[in-house]
Amino acid sequence: MTDKRPPDLAERAFRRRRRQDAALVLPIFGIVIFITPIFTIFTKDVLIFGAPLPFLFIFGFWFLLIILAARMSRLLTKGDEGN
Repeated sequence: MTDKRPPDLAERAFRRRRRQDAALVLPIFGIVIFITPIFTIFTKDVLIFGAPLPFLFIFGFWFLLIILAARMSRLLTKGDEGN
């Protein structure tokens, strides 16, 4: 049988702290993921639709990081009402 009572204060604080930790790791993840293509941007001659592969990699992950940051922001400002 499932219990529908709201989570206690300690559990809500734990969940909020996990979201804050994930928000802190996101920029570090972005830096690590961009190091390799920036070093190899001029050493590869692979083109996709006329654009170098490292440029597509950089802008693709940049877009992904923007989406993840927006999601993290929404989760952090939402608070504990949705839990």
